[in-house]
Amino acid sequence: MEVERERYAQSLTVDSRGHAVLGPDQKVGQTEKFEFGVPGDAVSLVVGGGFTNNFHPDFLQREMGKDGMCARFYFDRKIVLDIADPESETSKKKRKLLFKHGFGYLCIPSGFSKDEKKLRVLYEAALQEYYDYEKRHPRPAAVQEAIVIDNKGAARRALMTAIDIRVGGGIIGNVEQQAAELRESSKLSKSEAKQVKLRTKLFKRLRRSVQSGTPFRNPFVGKGERLYNVEYHS
Repeated sequence: MEVERERYAQSLTVDSRGHAVLGPDQKVGQTEKFEFGVPGDAVSLVVGGGFTNNFHPDFLQREMGKDGMCARFYFDRKIVLDIADPESETSKKKRKLLFKHGFGYLCIPSGFSKDEKKLRVLYEAALQEYYDYEKRHPRPAAVQEAIVIDNKGAARRALMTAIDIRVGGGIIGNVEQQAAELRESSKLSKSEAKQVKLRTKLFKRLRRSVQSGTPFRNPFVGKGERLYNVEYHS
C-alpha cells in the first residue's frame, strides 16, 4: 500500500462587469506517491498503535477543503501523519489547526529516509513541538455529565472530569479522581429518572429504525400526547 497526494486549485477570472468569478477545482501537478507501505512499516514501528488512512476531520475540511486531507491518523497516539514539505504554507496551516484541536502532527518530507532511527528523531521532534505548543496554550479540562446506575439500581447524575488520549500515548485525566466524582453523584428525582428511561427507549427505537430501514413511529398514548417526547419541526 502507498500514500498518494493530489493537489487542486481554483482559477480566478474577472467578468465584463469587473466581478471576480471562481472556476471549478482543477488538479495541479503530478500525483505524489509515498511508499511507506503496510501497518508494520518503519513509521508504524516508530509511532506505534493502530491507524486509519486518509484522515480528513471536519475542522480541516471547513478551513482547507481537499488540501486538508492527511495520510494517516494514529488514534492510539493521537498523531496525524502527512507526507509533504513541512515548511509549506499548507503544512503550516494543518499543523496550526491540528494543534488547536489537540492533535500532534508528524510531517515527513517526500523521499525521506525509511531508516527507523532517523524517523524516530523526526517523530520525537514532532512530539516536542506539540508539547511546546501545549505549554503556551494549556488545554482546559473537559467536564462531562453522565447518567449512571448505582449498585441499588437507582439512576444518578454525575459530573466527571473527562479522560482522553494524550498526544504520544497514555491518557489525560485521573481514574481515582473520576471514581471520587462518581461517589459524589446526586440521585435523580422520580420525574428525571422517568425522562431518562423514556429517552433511552427512544434512542433504542431510533437505532432499530435506522438498522432496519423502516420509518420511525411515535404512537399516541393519549389525546395529543405522544409516547416519546420528540420535538417535530416543519
